[in-house]
Amino acid sequence: MPRAMIWDAPGTDEYPSVKAYARRMKLALTAAHDALLSARVKQTVQANKRRCTCPFVVNDLVYISTKNINFPKGTSRKLVPKFVGPYKISKDFGNHSFRVDLPNSLKQRGIHDVFHSSLLRIHVPNDDRLFPRRLDEQIPELGGTA
Repeated sequence: MPRAMIWDAPGTDEYPSVKAYARRMKLALTAAHDALLSARVKQTVQANKRRCTCPFVVNDLVYISTKNINFPKGTSRKLVPKFVGPYKISKDFGNHSFRVDLPNSLKQRGIHDVFHSSLLRIHVPNDDRLFPRRLDEQIPELGGTA
């Protein structure tokens, strides 16, 4: 014969306060479980708000972030552009990582050519009506050696 839980046991109560305490604990456990599920749903919704499909494909021109790049001694990080480029994507690894064709000057400085999509920005060509006579070569390149 299976044993019944204390809150499921029918019949007269020999110890009514024990049964009331067990019922309160059961309600507290279910409330805590519901609160955990609710928090998990809220966290999932918040985490997925900024997620989107990766906008990059092979042969796109992108700018790379200078966030994790070391600069020569005496160079102020404040004055260095946040993104440099544009460079062409040569390979998509399928996990939001891309191989970028870097110039030899950056390769000689030891910069690896695979970047996560969060460190890339899409290249938008110059609009001559808004910015006349602005050339891509006018954007400063990372100068010096490491």
